[in-house]
Amino acid sequence: MSKVNIGNKLAMLMIGLSIIVIAMLTSLFYTQFDTALKERVLLQLSSVKQLKIVKIKAEINDRISAFRRVVDTEEDEERFFSNIEKSETIPTFLSEKVSVEKIPEFPDIHLEGIPTPSPGQITLAFIARVDDQFISAIADLPEIQEILLERTGLGQTGESYLVDENYRLLTKSRFEIADPSIVEVKTQGVLRSLAENPGEDTFPDYRGVEVFSSYEKISINGLNWVILTEIDRQEALFPLKKLRSNLFYILIVILLFVLLASYFLSKMIVKPILTMEKHLMEMSRGILEKVPTSDGRKDEIGRMFNALEKLVSALRDTAVFADKIGSGDFEADYTPLSEDDKMGAALIQMKERLQKFKENEERLLKENQRSILNGEEKERSRLSKEMHDGLGPLLTTLRMNIQEADLPESTKKKLLYRLDETIGEVRRMSNNLMPSVLVDFGAGEAIGNLLNQISDNFGMKVLYKNDMPLESEIDDNIHITLYRIAQESINNAIKHANATELKVSMSEFEDHVGFFIADNGVGFDINKTSSGNGIRNMKERVKLANGTIEIHSNEKGTTIEVEIPLS
Repeated sequence: MSKVNIGNKLAMLMIGLSIIVIAMLTSLFYTQFDTALKERVLLQLSSVKQLKIVKIKAEINDRISAFRRVVDTEEDEERFFSNIEKSETIPTFLSEKVSVEKIPEFPDIHLEGIPTPSPGQITLAFIARVDDQFISAIADLPEIQEILLERTGLGQTGESYLVDENYRLLTKSRFEIADPSIVEVKTQGVLRSLAENPGEDTFPDYRGVEVFSSYEKISINGLNWVILTEIDRQEALFPLKKLRSNLFYILIVILLFVLLASYFLSKMIVKPILTMEKHLMEMSRGILEKVPTSDGRKDEIGRMFNALEKLVSALRDTAVFADKIGSGDFEADYTPLSEDDKMGAALIQMKERLQKFKENEERLLKENQRSILNGEEKERSRLSKEMHDGLGPLLTTLRMNIQEADLPESTKKKLLYRLDETIGEVRRMSNNLMPSVLVDFGAGEAIGNLLNQISDNFGMKVLYKNDMPLESEIDDNIHITLYRIAQESINNAIKHANATELKVSMSEFEDHVGFFIADNGVGFDINKTSSGNGIRNMKERVKLANGTIEIHSNEKGTTIEVEIPLS
């Protein structure tokens, strides 16, 4: 190396520097694109899976509704069912699979998958118990197979399929498997789903092929299925492979160009090379110091110094820009060196793509959280209605039977006392799940009723100001959000703060709704409170409603103030 002339040394240094710079930028771009592509594939699989789950549940619920009509009205539903039977024992074809204890009282219905001669055909048995009789029917659901075979958004190798709790493939595979029932699917996705751990990941599927997979357990009236939506890893990452090839070709072209240019330029540079050597050596170690001046030279050497100065500045800007967008600062600006600055254009495109991926991720996360909360509220409403309309009348009838029964008066009195306590507890539980006053009159009246109960049951001093009009046109979701926040904060004041006094107000303004609560409890450290006390849940609800929440707490008490916009 010591025998190589200065010009060739400079040429080699320029080539090495170009390789380092290009490798760093292409590696950064490739890594970001790889991560973003994998996240996008998994998000897309998750979306397709969720859509299929909704459709499958809708088909099964349609059959359940039809079977209820058969039981209730004995309507002829031959278009849905075959082998409709009514007997005092479980039908023979189900007796080995289902015990009597598994069969619920109507209107609850038990579902059981049964074998079928047609490979991949979903056939379910519907059975219910009515007055010590068993009513059963069989229904084929080819619609489920059609839903799963719909491959929109799944490319050439994607598929969705169902697996039962015995790891048996229930539906047809797009890979021409003659009898799916003999295929054992014991992949990581199935094992995690049956262990109540749904999600997305990459692993070998039942063929031994590496796939991207989104998996989840479906539980409906005794059925325990796992749905998996998958696509071959090779196909999903094809754009990444193509990008890698393109980057390689671009790297080769740039290197060839740099090689030729440096060779010719090195012939013209002899004396000033020593001046530039030190600076270039520092750059090779990643030190981007200011380039020395060219002493006003206008020839090639002067232009080289000027070009080197621009390169150092561009690399500084690139490093700063890359660091900012890498840390999530998508407001950072970057100005390309020219219209032909491909590296600058690539950085800007990377920023735009990363920003778009982040926005989509935040939007999907918010939609999923909102969907979960809406599902919880619907389930609370359903349970409240079932307890009120189902369990309530049964307990009332039981009370009348006890009153009319030929029992000793002391025994009857004791039973009626316990039963009255049970009826009151059922009413309290039903009201906590979804108060009827919340549905009929909104959060203002519902919170007032809740505070009255607190005052009566715990002897707390309650000051409540309700400025919510009865004819308010506020969205029901806002009423529910405000009520749940009030419910949680009141519960915290009672159970954790040991408060004896509550001050609560509800106000509706032109553009927002305000909720305020203050207690005289012992307070808490906001920064050290775990999510288990409900603070996190309140913040999540306010965030989903695009509102704001302020919490202040000390040894003299806690105040919570919430504002939710109406538009």
